[in-house]
Amino acid sequence: MVRLFDLSQGIHTLLEAEKEASKIVSQAREYRVKRLKDARTEAAKDIAELQARKNAELAEIQKQHTDQSALEAKIQQETNQKLEAVRQQFEKNKAEAVSKLVEAVSTVEA
Repeated sequence: MVRLFDLSQGIHTLLEAEKEASKIVSQAREYRVKRLKDARTEAAKDIAELQARKNAELAEIQKQHTDQSALEAKIQQETNQKLEAVRQQFEKNKAEAVSKLVEAVSTVEA
């Protein structure tokens, strides 16, 4: 009879150990799930920060490019205006310059 009691007590001890092991495994799984959720949340946060930073860099590059294009267009316009002014001055003074050249060439000084 002593043996039956010891056997029953041993089975009870094993069942308690199994319950304790089950609790430990369950806690480990919960901890792992929590860590995975935390890691996903942290990764999403990092991705959002990186995306915001890259969007800001892109906006800055686009702004610089737009500013440069506007500057190039302004310089081209000013150059065209100056060339037109030179052409107008040439057309205005062409006849007078030609007549002075002809007069200088045809005048003979002794």
